[in-house]
Amino acid sequence: MDVYGATKRAVVGKGLPVVAVVDGVFDAGSTLASMRRSLEAGLESTPLAEFDADLLVDHRATRPRITYADGGFSDYAPPRLAVDVLKDELGNEALYFSGAEPAFGWERVAAALGGLLDDVGAGPVTVVHAVPLPVPHTRPVAIRRHGEKSGERVGPFELPASFAHLLETRLVQGGREVVGMTIPVPHYIAESEYPPAAVAGLEAVAAQAGLAVPTEELREAGREVDARIAAQIEDNPDAQRLVAGLELRYDVESPALGAASALVAEGQHMPDGDELAAAAERYLRTVTLDPSELREAGPSAGELAGPVETEPEQGPEQREHPGDPGPASPNPDGVDGPRA
Repeated sequence: MDVYGATKRAVVGKGLPVVAVVDGVFDAGSTLASMRRSLEAGLESTPLAEFDADLLVDHRATRPRITYADGGFSDYAPPRLAVDVLKDELGNEALYFSGAEPAFGWERVAAALGGLLDDVGAGPVTVVHAVPLPVPHTRPVAIRRHGEKSGERVGPFELPASFAHLLETRLVQGGREVVGMTIPVPHYIAESEYPPAAVAGLEAVAAQAGLAVPTEELREAGREVDARIAAQIEDNPDAQRLVAGLELRYDVESPALGAASALVAEGQHMPDGDELAAAAERYLRTVTLDPSELREAGPSAGELAGPVETEPEQGPEQREHPGDPGPASPNPDGVDGPRA
């Protein structure tokens, strides 16, 4: 890991919040990718540290992009795993750990990042995930927090680990304050871009890290996506039943956030994972979808519905309120280091 000294000296002692947006097992709805694009395009960025992606990232699994024009190749874009300092228009700053999931050296990378955060005296860490879950696109995206000491007993549940999961674990074990944020994406459209999930994630990051992040373009794209989904399910009874079942589940769970009691009233039927998966598969077999809008999930539809049973692992469901002020305050006397 290369650390840029000037930038490091400029952030030491500020207690800057940390946001981690790293690829993992899922990037449902291309949520993390959309969040990274918005953060990097909308905020000033100064490199603080960069890992050797040439050694750590599986280039075959995460294919870099390259341009072919006029008979030759150019503009090769290698994968990047790095820590940057983000600054918004109000002068608020945060550390931003982002990029491709390392294929090797998970423990080493987590330890190196933890050491860097200790060296600069960083503040609380927010780790963002996006997973396909049985939630309806017709309801607000409700961020699910974990890592907080709520006292609620859930699990244990086993699931495929990502580097971001390990990072959370090691940072907590190292004594850092860490909050995980899982962004649920409707499982029946998880393979397509779903901007509303990215907007919810950015709002959560803005509240947690105190950053003003532009989201209007994503909001407009989200309205267009929601309109296309509504048009495609309007005349499809299977799709309507699927969404109605998910709406029922959502509406019953929402008033009981974090409650240990039953989520349904006596005698009330709630569709289980098998029913949701079967409805999703019937829907995907019968509806004709435009690949640029809602790509077919094919044989993975059942798998995407699977998290119904593992959902409690994500912890109590929390709604984010965009109007809430973030905890961070501007640092008018802060000076960014030079770009490397």
